[in-house]
Amino acid sequence: MLKRSIAIGATGLLLVLAACSGSGTPDADNGRAPAQPEKKEPTTLYFYNVGANFDAEGYFEEKFGKAIKEKFPHITPVLIPTTSGALDKQIASGQPIDVIFGSVGLAYNSVFLNNMQYDIEPLVNKYKTDLSRFEPQTLEMIRQMSGGKLYALPFDTAASVIYYNKNLFDKFGVTYPKDGITWDELYNLSVKLTRKEGDVQYYGFTISPNHYFWRNQMSLNFVDPQTLQVSLTNDNVKSLMDNIARFYQIPGFNPDKAKMDSLTKMFFQDQVSAMWTPVAGLHVEKDLAPLNWDIVSYPTMNGFGPQPYPVFMFLNVGSKYKDDAYQVMDFLSTETFLTEKAKAATFIPALSSANIPKVFGQDAPLYKGRNVAAIPLKNMAKPSPQSKYYSAAGAQLTIALRGILYEGKDVNTALRNAEEAVKKAIEADKNK
Repeated sequence: MLKRSIAIGATGLLLVLAACSGSGTPDADNGRAPAQPEKKEPTTLYFYNVGANFDAEGYFEEKFGKAIKEKFPHITPVLIPTTSGALDKQIASGQPIDVIFGSVGLAYNSVFLNNMQYDIEPLVNKYKTDLSRFEPQTLEMIRQMSGGKLYALPFDTAASVIYYNKNLFDKFGVTYPKDGITWDELYNLSVKLTRKEGDVQYYGFTISPNHYFWRNQMSLNFVDPQTLQVSLTNDNVKSLMDNIARFYQIPGFNPDKAKMDSLTKMFFQDQVSAMWTPVAGLHVEKDLAPLNWDIVSYPTMNGFGPQPYPVFMFLNVGSKYKDDAYQVMDFLSTETFLTEKAKAATFIPALSSANIPKVFGQDAPLYKGRNVAAIPLKNMAKPSPQSKYYSAAGAQLTIALRGILYEGKDVNTALRNAEEAVKKAIEADKNK
């Protein structure tokens, strides 16, 4: 009996080993051959970037296309350049579009305006996307824009740094700015650097007003999303306006329309501005090559940096290949894909990963020896309540700033005019 048990046990062990080794073609349970991977039909997906950032020849293929085709061999990704027309023109022509890249500042007047948004929450659940990987405030922002739904995945976010021209600081014997600089310290530096030498007028600091207001560090509610009440004349908005206006009111600056239209040129081409911040991203090597430059962090206000300014990936409601398109979106927003982009300083991923700041720019020759630590965003301000009129309100504040600087308007009148302009835009929409 004992011998018989041993024999049966040995026979059973041999069967188990044979099954584990995968020898033999039939399945041990049902006699069928192992299932083969599902063969997917070749699919072409079309991508569009509202901001035209991908238009350079070969850029999309290099930064996205190769990786997409390697991950999804059945998919052929194609970029529709913005030179072929805005989204409304693409729709009218019948051009297929599957994935749309759009910043928070441009999405309302492109994706939403053309009703191309699609709730991706069911696909998030279907493909088990871990939303906790995203920077929480960028995720909050798209949900605000979507009325609580999820119309997009965050992709990257814009840096906020101050570029400075070392040669001008050296020329005038002024100490370079440092990370952690405050707005008042920045103003004092600007006063020292705004001066005239011979026939050349130099300027301390210039900034993109639109993005300054859109990304305001006070998280102000310019237009309430529920009531559409406009609030551009309160003390907080006045404080925000006074803070930026003073830089252009330093004796010697003498702002006019020509200067305010060429702030970037003053820093990069003319090299008469000592410091510049676009508040909306990083400049490329072509811009920076002529300069002896470095960067420092954006000034804090009440302990906070600027608000997030993310670029989102939207799934077009008209896409015929929503599952394929979503899986590509999911892949492009993974830490695996975006870490390599961060190393090359191509994008600043909208992820909460602690590793991204550590590796950012390490493979980018442009940032060798630069203050790379200033780039990844820290202590971002809470997003202002988002509505389709938020960007319009920021644009009207820029118009108000110009009115104050070179039309002689007082701050109360300028802000009142801005508020009325936004109210009129809201009323016009209601009456359509």
